[in-house]
Amino acid sequence: MHRAPAVIFIVKRSRWQLRLIACLSALAFVAQVAFGSGQSGPDHRTALLALAIVFAGNVACRGWAQSPQGSLRWDGQHWLWSGFGEGLACHLGLLMDFQSVMVVKVCAIDQVPFFLWLEATPGDSNWTSLRRAIVSSHAAAEGKCKDARPGIVGDSA
Repeated sequence: MHRAPAVIFIVKRSRWQLRLIACLSALAFVAQVAFGSGQSGPDHRTALLALAIVFAGNVACRGWAQSPQGSLRWDGQHWLWSGFGEGLACHLGLLMDFQSVMVVKVCAIDQVPFFLWLEATPGDSNWTSLRRAIVSSHAAAEGKCKDARPGIVGDSA
């Protein structure tokens, strides 16, 4: 079986994810306004729903602003994430693949799993190599990224 070649990918905040948050928030707000305009009069539940939508959009935007950034490296055998320090290998679980955007779950022993939104940028020659490495390593390590913390049910270590 052939392995994908080594690759380093710089992970930045995904503009695609931010646009998705903005579109879903706007859609929810428009739906709430349409629902509220069909009511017979002002209703405190409609106002609370509008506040909840604004609050949820704000929380999602803050989550995006605090999303991890760094470098993701495939050495041909293991994944390494710059946020874990040197030498700590991790596993990637592929959750969604939209060709130019991928969502992966990053797991490592004694680390809390987290999600990365990986996005192709114009002129980045590493994107296809990264996709190849993720898909080939995902097929080879199916199920290793359930929960990498020891002692948790479902741990495959």
